[in-house]
Amino acid sequence: MINMDIVNDYFIKMADKISFIELREDKILKIKDYTLTSNIPLPIVTDTLINGIKDGKFQEEFKLAHVIEGMIYILGIDLNFKYNEEYKKILYKFNSNIEDFILYSGLKLDENGEDDRSAIFFRALTNINNKNISGLFNYAVSLEKIAKRFIDAKEEKKGKAFLMESTNLLENILDLDPNYALAYYKLGYHNKFYGQFQKARLMWEKYINLDEDKMRLQEIREELSIIEDDAEYEEGLNCVSRGNYSEALDKFLPLLQKYKDNWNLYYMVGVAYKGLGAYEEAIEYFVEAINLGSESSDIYNELGICLFAIGNGKEAIDILTKGFELDKINYKLIFNRGLIYYQLGLEDKALEDIKMAYELNPEDVSVRKTYEQLSK
Repeated sequence: MINMDIVNDYFIKMADKISFIELREDKILKIKDYTLTSNIPLPIVTDTLINGIKDGKFQEEFKLAHVIEGMIYILGIDLNFKYNEEYKKILYKFNSNIEDFILYSGLKLDENGEDDRSAIFFRALTNINNKNISGLFNYAVSLEKIAKRFIDAKEEKKGKAFLMESTNLLENILDLDPNYALAYYKLGYHNKFYGQFQKARLMWEKYINLDEDKMRLQEIREELSIIEDDAEYEEGLNCVSRGNYSEALDKFLPLLQKYKDNWNLYYMVGVAYKGLGAYEEAIEYFVEAINLGSESSDIYNELGICLFAIGNGKEAIDILTKGFELDKINYKLIFNRGLIYYQLGLEDKALEDIKMAYELNPEDVSVRKTYEQLSK
């Protein structure tokens, strides 16, 4: 909802581009069998109005085309304008192929580098017909361009809002037409930007089976090659989250052959081995992650747990202590050290640690219950 508010506000601010004129009571404006009455405000693009006044054209004649242009602008700027439904009826009366006209006009504006104006036309088209796939796609591309402009200007929040709305439109297109190749093409790039490499790979693999453009196909084959390892790593992470530790190792270990200096890979391999109960193997990988320069306190936490699991209680306490020295707010380290103290019969030290963990995070149910039990 926040994304939509940002996008809507951006276009609403362009309302100053529109002026409204009133018909004289004796003036009749007919569009085929539709008569425009004086109680419907007639929008006109302000620049068009000013230029018309300057060159005297509005004194000689009043062009209906200028009002049509104004209505398209309003439909693109303000999706909830009071007279939008009336404007839609008028546009279809004016030209039964009005959707094609708006699309063509938007594409011409885009060719001329008028990104905001073309976006208004494409947005108007989607307002008139939210199932017009060409309108949806070109509006999505327009939003993507605006997003890039904001991101380049370091306005990340606005940029991401526009990009997310663009993504939503592209996904809507696929609901209407699951074989629309260009939507998959664009969504691949969007998901790559979001760091969703598996999804990007899926989008591009579907795209390859649908398009015939040789240059685009080659471009996407190269992109697939670039993200392959990231997609495999992401799949490994998903396996870990689902508890499929053997499958996770199938993803991580081949990557480790290619990225031998990546401490995070060693860490995740250690997590997978720990999940399988292979504590000694896990310890090797956690130690290597630390040796590669990682100062992530989570590694010290996992290593401490594994050391205690194989009976090295004193070493486990030393490791958890080092981890806590690196990160004084990681309550899990001090909590686990407290549990080890308790297992070793050092109840005073255990209570001291678990109390500290509780104070750092009183919302953790396990920590709270343990603290309450030991306090009694």
